[in-house]
Amino acid sequence: MGIREAEQFVRLVRDHPEESVFAGGCSDDDIAEAERRLGVVLPASYKLFLRELGDCDVAGDEFYGIVLREGQMLGAVTETLDLRDSAGLAPQLVAFRPDGMGGYFVLDTSRVGPDGEAPVYAWGSGAHSATETEFIGTDFGTVAHDLARRGLRSA
Repeated sequence: MGIREAEQFVRLVRDHPEESVFAGGCSDDDIAEAERRLGVVLPASYKLFLRELGDCDVAGDEFYGIVLREGQMLGAVTETLDLRDSAGLAPQLVAFRPDGMGGYFVLDTSRVGPDGEAPVYAWGSGAHSATETEFIGTDFGTVAHDLARRGLRSA
């Protein structure tokens, strides 16, 4: 799981240009630099997303990735580092999407499985503290594909 669903997510974004915007893929060097700045190894399906789309919005749902602008690495990198500094986000978590309730969907890079995937949790929503998370799904690809399909159906 994960990679196949990430491929389906990328296809869904590209097949719906009227509902989707994406930054354009980034290089393996950019991904390695993001991992260095974040101090983590990113999961396989998220790396596929970064290579293919970079960063995107689907039917109003934003998925943070990597956006290079004027020497800065924006998106998941700046959002995650800001949350670590300002709200106590744990160093193994990487924020990739607002959850719509004041929190974020995060990848837990400390729990990467043999398939190279990391589970997705909700962090910082509602009454959750900086150390509490709620399980959302097994990997980025599956969660992103499901969210995008739902968003496009309701758009």
